[in-house]
Amino acid sequence: MAREPGSWQAARLRATRDEVARRAEITPTLTAVRFSGQSATYRDLSRALMRYGMVSDLNGLGIGSTICAAILHCLPRIGRLGEPAAVAVTVSQVIDWLARDLGDGETGLRAIG
Repeated sequence: MAREPGSWQAARLRATRDEVARRAEITPTLTAVRFSGQSATYRDLSRALMRYGMVSDLNGLGIGSTICAAILHCLPRIGRLGEPAAVAVTVSQVIDWLARDLGDGETGLRAIG
């Protein structure tokens, strides 16, 4: 059966959000990601994901909007890169980093080395 366009991406983003929440419960003060001298803990990201998730839900936006907003909230220097393409690439790299330990489950995710 063919998947809807973007369904794999949405599943990947939901799995990434869930992984951040799981890690926030286990090691809340552990640095999740760093960029240009800024860092965010799993707790920081998990809280931002929860808050921006409510905003996204109220406005009919998807999981991608939630994750992008949370990343840019926790690491605002990414938003100052200037070019939208540079911001998009960097946000994608952060998402890949956060999803690095997700295995080949039903979502089809793989570890990124």
